Amino acid sequence: MCASVESSVRTQLDSLSSISMNIVYSNAIKMNFREFSTSYQRNGTAPVNQADSREKAMAIHDIVTAMIGAYQSASEINLYTMDGSCVEAGYWLKTTSVNLEHLPWYSQTLALNGHKYITAPIVNRQLSAKGENQKSQKFISLVRLFLEPDGTPEGIVEVVQDCDRIFSLCSQLESQNPDSWVFIYNSRKELVYPYQSDSSYPNYYAMITQASSKDDKAGILNTGSSGKYLYADQTIEGYDWTVILIKPKSAFNRSLSFFRTTFFLIGAFSILVTLFICFFISKRLTVPLEKLTAATGKITISRVLDEKKVNLTSADSSIKELSLLCESIRSMYEKLRSTSQEVLLSRSEETRAKFQAAQSLINPHFLYNCLTNISVMAEEEMNEDIVRMCQYLCDYFRYISSSREMIVPLKEEIFYTECYLNCMQMRFHEGFSYTLDIAKETEQFYIPKLIIQPIVENAFKYGFQISPPWQLSISSYADHERWYLKVEDNGGLLSEEKKNELLRLYENLDMDKEWNSLQIGNMGLKNVCLRLRLLYGAEAVFQIDCSNSNKTSFILGGPVYQSREEYYEHHPEL
Repeated sequence: MCASVESSVRTQLDSLSSISMNIVYSNAIKMNFREFSTSYQRNGTAPVNQADSREKAMAIHDIVTAMIGAYQSASEINLYTMDGSCVEAGYWLKTTSVNLEHLPWYSQTLALNGHKYITAPIVNRQLSAKGENQKSQKFISLVRLFLEPDGTPEGIVEVVQDCDRIFSLCSQLESQNPDSWVFIYNSRKELVYPYQSDSSYPNYYAMITQASSKDDKAGILNTGSSGKYLYADQTIEGYDWTVILIKPKSAFNRSLSFFRTTFFLIGAFSILVTLFICFFISKRLTVPLEKLTAATGKITISRVLDEKKVNLTSADSSIKELSLLCESIRSMYEKLRSTSQEVLLSRSEETRAKFQAAQSLINPHFLYNCLTNISVMAEEEMNEDIVRMCQYLCDYFRYISSSREMIVPLKEEIFYTECYLNCMQMRFHEGFSYTLDIAKETEQFYIPKLIIQPIVENAFKYGFQISPPWQLSISSYADHERWYLKVEDNGGLLSEEKKNELLRLYENLDMDKEWNSLQIGNMGLKNVCLRLRLLYGAEAVFQIDCSNSNKTSFILGGPVYQSREEYYEHHPEL
């Protein structure tokens, strides 16, 4: 509430300040005001040229009306010459002569030399007030000097605003919260709200300043005989006004009393009922469940495979459901013993079949893209290049179909990946180039077969959406008993949001669901991630780096195995 009041009052003060600054820096107002001042040079009480002064005053009034708008964002605008001539613009136009020294803000405004001065609420019966201010007729003025280019005062602009408009939210909040009071102090620590009544109020600003540190924005204020109050205060930046909201602590606690009592009674009753129910149920369940727990704890892989340990002990429960559960567990145990060996054998075949199914999806996908390239080359009569590309394709497809092995040496995978890259280079000529940086010690590491080609093909499909030249680099290295492959393109089109979306998608893959929905197309990166997780589980590495705005890198990796025998030793299910 306090922050809302601060924001509302600051908005109104900013509006007054903006109006005054617009007037001060308006060349049209300055020009007409100077001519008005010249024609209004008085000789006794009458102006020298009344018609000219009236005309210039009208021009000033029209400009000011355009500034404050049809809804009159200020109650009145007064422009004073330094000799006391005044143009009053707003609801009406009037020219008068005043003694500036008798105005309450005159000396302070001169001392500020162009900076704003805001008065305390002042009674003005000549202006029309609204709302709750109709009775008190109080207005606040924001005053600042016109200055000549050399810094000498040229005139004064006064922007007058109805207090009801400035403090409208304060009145509204107090009417909605009868136990809360708003007090606002200006930069001179004068009370500017409440303004309706002349009755004296305690100086809450001084009391809060004495009772708390400068940084405290809320707390409890002990006023002695008046009791304790909760308070919050906010400083209006740029004006050094302070908004304080006061509420009696007793009124605040009163709203919580009924809820607190009701909640305590309901909570106490609920606890007692719950304890009674838990005690009753535990007496009937504890003993049979302990027996059932002991029986199920004996179901281990070693006991399942041990032909001598056949039966489980019974729970002997009088509860029908527990007895049925115990018999179901005993029956499950017997079936588990009879089928465990078949499950172990079928698991190995299933895993191998899944991996080969994922690997086989690459073949038609890659063949489709290559045949498309050859078709384009044929249309361009690139016969020699077609022959060479077909040779590369023969080598590559011989590699795909030559073995049912799931892992191959990295050197072999790189060699046949280069066949694919040569095909692409023949297609795009100078528009595409690639580099290989394969660490010598990684060449004999065994990695998943056909793991690089989907990443490379993904670069051509999504990364190279920019104008050539296109560049692709493939590098490998080993670190902490892991091998790493890095495929990097110069497309740089993958955003950080899309990268995070892909990583979240692949981290949350449902393996069983994905295997059941394998299909050709849109399988490149997902295919790689599935096979890495199948082969290496939690040790699989699948990372994307797009921190460099001109590059996108895919990093794959897994544990180091120097031979197929070593790999199958760690993965007997395959």
